[in-house]
Amino acid sequence: MNTITMARLHPICFLTIVLSFLVCFSPSQCDAQQAGAKSHKLFQAETGLPFVVRLVAIGPVGGEQNRECSATGFLIDAEGYLITAAHVVEDASRCLEKAPGAKILAKLTITDSRTAPAVPCNVIGIDTVNDLALLKTERPLVTATGGQPPYAKFDARAVEVGTSVRVSGYPAFSWQPVIQSGQVTWRGKTQMNETNANSNASDALMVDIDLRPGSSGSPVYLWDGGVVGIIDKRDSLRPAYSIAIAIHYAIELAQRYGAPWQSP
Repeated sequence: MNTITMARLHPICFLTIVLSFLVCFSPSQCDAQQAGAKSHKLFQAETGLPFVVRLVAIGPVGGEQNRECSATGFLIDAEGYLITAAHVVEDASRCLEKAPGAKILAKLTITDSRTAPAVPCNVIGIDTVNDLALLKTERPLVTATGGQPPYAKFDARAVEVGTSVRVSGYPAFSWQPVIQSGQVTWRGKTQMNETNANSNASDALMVDIDLRPGSSGSPVYLWDGGVVGIIDKRDSLRPAYSIAIAIHYAIELAQRYGAPWQSP
């Protein structure tokens, strides 16, 4: 499957990768350095959505060295339910297969007295056909406050071609969320589970945004913050474009397992 999947980090090459990343730490600089890539506006992390979560799985591999897998998810309620891609969970399971009892960790960028640094997640439900997963943190990531809670709002209204959208996620080796803007260039049906030729086609969106590995599970949202899709993979014919599953499948998954969700 040509997915925008979890980034794997081997300790031997860690220093080289980190040095390279520091040179290109600014999202706008990184985007400009990608040969042939479209020029999309990038935003600083603080202008992005506060409910976007970095998902991390760390487990031993050959020689007892640790491998880190990371991807993106987003919170949908105060209890700690969150949505990501099903293949993110699959990749994390492979990363943790030699670490019995280890779980995926959820991290928020917000660093204050209200926010836990990292919380283990349990897998609540998987939708393999639409490549979605529902997880729940073992305790809330953010304690209750009097302000607006940092949880996603699902917007299931039809999204027209040409609609401006943003994507916020944690691409490979990013400690801060990267926010990119673009447009919906196509909407229709496509097969999300490419490993099963008999699976049904799903409602999906294509956006003209070139995303790096680790962006799987990122929310696609309108400028008012309503989430309309979840990033799943690169388009097989145009790798600089990305495919997102329609948000109504995430609503159905949440309802199936009794997870609260909000609309705009």
